[in-house]
Formats: sequence, structure tokens, C-alpha cells
Amino acid sequence: MARQVVDFLDTSVFVELLDVPFMNDHRAEVLAEMQDRLSKGVRFVLPTATIIETGNHVFQVKAGTARGRCARTFQAMLEKTARGEAPWVLHERQWSGEFLAALSAGVRTGMNLAEHAVRQQLGTGDLSIVAERDLYASRAQATVRIGTLEATMTPGSRSTERATGRDRVCMGGVGRG
Repeated sequence: MARQVVDFLDTSVFVELLDVPFMNDHRAEVLAEMQDRLSKGVRFVLPTATIIETGNHVFQVKAGTARGRCARTFQAMLEKTARGEAPWVLHERQWSGEFLAALSAGVRTGMNLAEHAVRQQLGTGDLSIVAERDLYASRAQATVRIGTLEATMTPGSRSTERATGRDRVCMGGVGRG
């Protein structure tokens, strides 16, 4: 029997789903890829950092009408997630000293948080998603990946090449630099 596949949704994917202006260039491909993965039984998980980062992107939309539309859609997505009606589940976990220590250490990427900042690799949000994915994977009998459009989060990138053996997969066949 094949192992369950679980994809953590990176902010770069979630803003496409939400249709955030100037962050939605690959929306059609991402929607098609998600539908394909859902039809193949892939489960999606929404990490805390994705919610926070997406909310910040919505807040920064310049046009008030577009910001309001995005904010209402974002709110509806969060409410559906809370009710268990979204095509993803919330990764419910508590921040702890152990989690913060792993985040500060760079979550086994070979660089600590400060080195990531100096080299402009993974930010705190991305490292948090990697840490959440690792925590989830340690408890699940599944292949756990990160669905992303960010080049720094995909396999073989300098910032992730020494990370855990778990995958990062590109959504929609596109990647951002």
C-alpha cells in the first residue's frame, strides 16, 4: 500500500489561491495542480506561518477595494478551515522552547536563523513551515512535503540542500526566485 502524501501549503501557494493582487501570476496553474493532487489523495496542511504571512500580504494590498475583497475571502477561508470545510487542515500545534530552539538553529538546514538572514535564504516564516513540517512528519506515517512556488524552498536550492530528507515540491510547475 502506498504511503499517504501530505503537502504543507507555503505562503507562495496560499496567496495564489486567495488571488492577492501582484502575487497571483500562477493562480490557474496552482489551482489545477491542487485539484490534481486532491484527486490523487494528497492531503493539504495549512501551517501557522502561512496564515500570518498571508494576512500581512492582504493588509499590504494598496487598493482599498482589492484589500477588502482579499480580506473577506481570507476571513472566509479561515472560517472554513476552522469548521473543517476547506480542502486543507490546520496544523494545530503549540509553540514551545524546543520549537523555538529548532527554528533558531535553522531546522537542520545547515544554517542557523542569522545565517539564513545574512545570505537572504529562508526567512523566519519559511523556517517555521519547515519546522512544522518536520514536527508533523515525526508523528505521521506519510511522505510529508512543502508545496511552494519559492525557488529557495524547492529541492536542490542552496538553503535547503542540507535539510531533512523530506521533499519540497513545486506547485503548478513554476518557481519564484
